[in-house]
Amino acid sequence: MTRQLAIIALLLGVCTAAHAQALVDLSTVAPPGTAGSLSISSFDPTDATSPISVVEGKGWKVGEGTVIHPTFGVSTGFDSNVFYENSNTQAAGVMRLIGQVAAGSLSIQRLHPGEDPMAGGMGDAKPDRAVDQDEGMFQYWASARLTYDQMLSGNDTVNQTGGLGAGILLRGLINPQGNWSGGLDENFARMIRAASFETSQNMNRDVNTARVALYYHPHEHSLGGYLYYHNTIDVIENNANMYPDRMFHRFGVHPEWVLLPVTKLYGDLSIGAVTGIGNSAPSAMKPTAYPLLARIGIATLLNLRTTVNVAAGYTNGFYSAGPSYSAASVDSMIAFRYSALGRVGAGYSLDYEDSLNANYYRDHVIRGFISQDFAPFVALVSPELHFRQYQGLYVAGNSPVRDDTIVAVVAGIHYVYRDWLAAVLDYRFSTVDTAFRYTDAMGQVINPSYTRHELLLGIRLAI
Repeated sequence: MTRQLAIIALLLGVCTAAHAQALVDLSTVAPPGTAGSLSISSFDPTDATSPISVVEGKGWKVGEGTVIHPTFGVSTGFDSNVFYENSNTQAAGVMRLIGQVAAGSLSIQRLHPGEDPMAGGMGDAKPDRAVDQDEGMFQYWASARLTYDQMLSGNDTVNQTGGLGAGILLRGLINPQGNWSGGLDENFARMIRAASFETSQNMNRDVNTARVALYYHPHEHSLGGYLYYHNTIDVIENNANMYPDRMFHRFGVHPEWVLLPVTKLYGDLSIGAVTGIGNSAPSAMKPTAYPLLARIGIATLLNLRTTVNVAAGYTNGFYSAGPSYSAASVDSMIAFRYSALGRVGAGYSLDYEDSLNANYYRDHVIRGFISQDFAPFVALVSPELHFRQYQGLYVAGNSPVRDDTIVAVVAGIHYVYRDWLAAVLDYRFSTVDTAFRYTDAMGQVINPSYTRHELLLGIRLAI
């Protein structure tokens, strides 16, 4: 379990590097549990603030049905380009303090200590025993997370960047073993973003995402699915009337059909609304969009080592003003387990997302990963290549179109010394290359391209 958490932590790090642009876009997230089994973990908090724990201790049992998991950590390292500049870059050291306190329902192992949840009585194998365990009517997981980044530099301006990141996450699942289940995912994150060539101050962001879902998963039938609603509020602190604050709504239905024991067919149909919020001029000028997405997909095993997930369909932005999109939407991934402890995969997606600096952007994304467990080491490398085009840029006197080529790499090695103690080495690389140029208020021609390296070494301790 600990090694799986370590791999997940590294994979989630891709989200930070892959969204490299003038200011990071956070748009609506794909429906939870799209190709996974129904469980509390199907609410994937990929947009939660750091840290993602790579260790998980036994925790402290509180009462009859709750366990508390504290996690602490410290990392130090290097940032090659604090202000995302194209030239005359400013490098600095980084010190990061990490704290998290989480509470959740007792696991099956704690509910039934001493039992193997995968074994049946009298020595008979019973692979579905874990499903048969009584897990109660309500499962939940809640956590509060804090990080503090201190830049280490002789430059006072550099030292004023960084700061306090925070996050609150609540996940709940009602009646997990019934034919009908209800799910809730509430996630607040404060993310730290240093000032850049485009801003004179830090552009920290507060993002709150709420999701609810109603699942239908009868045990005796192969047909199921869920209805869902997502709401995201994205607010920029110290905005200085540069970017809009936004609100996202999305309603959808997601039918599923288990065609074979290892093959699932699914569909997804959703309609949303994206609007500016608040009284600022950029928010008032933000065109309203009503994004439509319709997809069908398949998740299957080609053989015992190869998994495939492919979804394709149609999407339309329906923007009230300026350019909009009407195009295909694709998401695909193939993964191969070349050994018991190693896995490699590659995928392609074609996405359209609402943008802070424009109406929207189109993204061709080629991604891959390779993970290897060397027990007690876990290593992963995950590169991404984006061909991104913005449409409807809000830069007066300039072209409304911008084309970027983005390369991002996340790599790391985690040494899991014990379930409660690990050493982590993480590296992130991101580069944005664009021919787009604009003139700032001082009459200077600005090149938004940049290259950035981040290297962090630290420890994680769970109680």
